[in-house]
Amino acid sequence: MGLLDQWEHQFPNCEPMAHLLKTVFKDRWVRFHSLPESKRYPEDETEYAVVLDRHNRVLSELANAERSLVLLTTEFSESPTPLLTRPELRALDPEAVPWRSIPMHELDGDFDNPNFWHVLASVREWHPGAFDPIVRLVANDVVPNVMIVNPDCRWLLHPYDGGMDVIAETSVERERLKLSHADWLSSEHDGL
Repeated sequence: MGLLDQWEHQFPNCEPMAHLLKTVFKDRWVRFHSLPESKRYPEDETEYAVVLDRHNRVLSELANAERSLVLLTTEFSESPTPLLTRPELRALDPEAVPWRSIPMHELDGDFDNPNFWHVLASVREWHPGAFDPIVRLVANDVVPNVMIVNPDCRWLLHPYDGGMDVIAETSVERERLKLSHADWLSSEHDGL
């Protein structure tokens, strides 16, 4: 069985587009904010430490005893062939290989020209701090559509500028996570 072969089974009818996962898998979805009082962007190293600590704590709970996780990053182009042109991603993830290309112009009417999202995958040895450099870039709104997933796709964490969306393995696990980190939840009824 190859890398991420279980995507279709665990995330049926959903391309690896992080912004869609929370709607398609609402029963397994929870959003945590990265900073107190739903502050979106960290302004100093103390706030970055909070952002990284929250991501590492949730990842540690999700990964449990798993040793390897998969990092998904995304590049964009008008070409159906991945061009691997983002230097900040190449520097942080030199082992990333093209996994899947999504023809956005066929899925979303907002595109006048061909537009492809090229999702790249790399396997990372998991330990707290392993994803800190990429989480920092995401927190600064430098790289979008980043996901961290276990190799058999049982769960997924999507860091975004302001927090993280988690698609837990089950709705029971989602509830456990919500209880564990209730102070990090949105006060909004819809969880956003």
